[in-house]
Amino acid sequence: MPIEYIDDDATLSALCAQWSHEEFLAVDTEFERTSTFYARIGLLQIADSKGCYLVDPLCIEDWSPFKALISSPSCTLVMHSCSEDLNLFQTFLGCLPVSLFDTQLAAAFLGIGFSISYQGLVEQLLGVEVAKDETRSDWIKRPLSEKQKLYAATDVRYLLQIREILSEQIQLKGMTDWMQAECDQQLAIAQKIEQESNWQTYYTGVSNAWRLDNGGLEVLQQLCVWREQKARQRNKPRSWIVKDNDLLSLCAEIAEATNSDSLSIDIIKNIEGVDRRFLSRSAEELFLLLNNPANRGEVDPGLLNKPLSTSLRKKLKLSKQAANNKAEELGMSPELLGRKKYLVDLLRDYEKHGALRWSGEFAGWRRELLESELTAILGED
Repeated sequence: MPIEYIDDDATLSALCAQWSHEEFLAVDTEFERTSTFYARIGLLQIADSKGCYLVDPLCIEDWSPFKALISSPSCTLVMHSCSEDLNLFQTFLGCLPVSLFDTQLAAAFLGIGFSISYQGLVEQLLGVEVAKDETRSDWIKRPLSEKQKLYAATDVRYLLQIREILSEQIQLKGMTDWMQAECDQQLAIAQKIEQESNWQTYYTGVSNAWRLDNGGLEVLQQLCVWREQKARQRNKPRSWIVKDNDLLSLCAEIAEATNSDSLSIDIIKNIEGVDRRFLSRSAEELFLLLNNPANRGEVDPGLLNKPLSTSLRKKLKLSKQAANNKAEELGMSPELLGRKKYLVDLLRDYEKHGALRWSGEFAGWRRELLESELTAILGED
């Protein structure tokens, strides 16, 4: 399959007009994200029915034809394990594809593996061995070597062929609607990452946050939102702004000082067990943040990842087994149907509200498959 290198706006625009007549396009990206919050795109790979195309994002200035292309519901992007690629589209291009087919998800529906690699899927379905030797290449440095270009093109070369095989098998098993729902969910998750309203619950993902009282949780929530803002403003990883452990160490003492109206910049600067450089640099800003009532939001201890009760652990084990049995019956990867994390969230919500509330991951086809079994399990004493 021929490989074409695209490094000017006119050629990309002409190709986008050509691709607008394609029902499916294979897409992948190469990027670097070791020292930044936002990934730096190094290459965009595309394959159609005729060839492979390597688009150099360091040379392209006008992305509007490509954005219009992926925003059309008539063109489905075929990708493999695409969560990071979608996030890159959202932050770099400011848009997401409308229609998606993730080959890794499709493989999970067919029981081939929950998180099988692209190389593994190509080998299993096509009997072709794909090299992995350029995985850690510098995709920002120019010029790219011929070896890099070949590796990058190979990442999309087989995707359309694989999609056809997987799609046919999924259709035969009557799982097409489920697969579409999962791909739509992937797009919805990518859309939410950059929405500030969603940062309000990031405190629930901090390990051991359940050890804090409500006052400490309120501080943690404000600090997590502040960290999200700073990470984006400075374009640095979250842990480079402040680590989770430092956030926890801050919360208890700050909450205590706030309750007694004794919180000061000096108190913040001298909190034990926290990176001194961070405190010196940020104490004044944190003081102003925490003393502004407008920055406070509601916290819900019921959302925290605290240890399960003995009763709930038993119900989780039974629920997990029920999901595994159903997955085996359907020939799909058990992790796809009943991942432990999502079952735990479902059971915590049941414990809090006294009823199964099918939302998020369990709102659609999973509810259809698991409602009777889980309702019976949770109804047991």
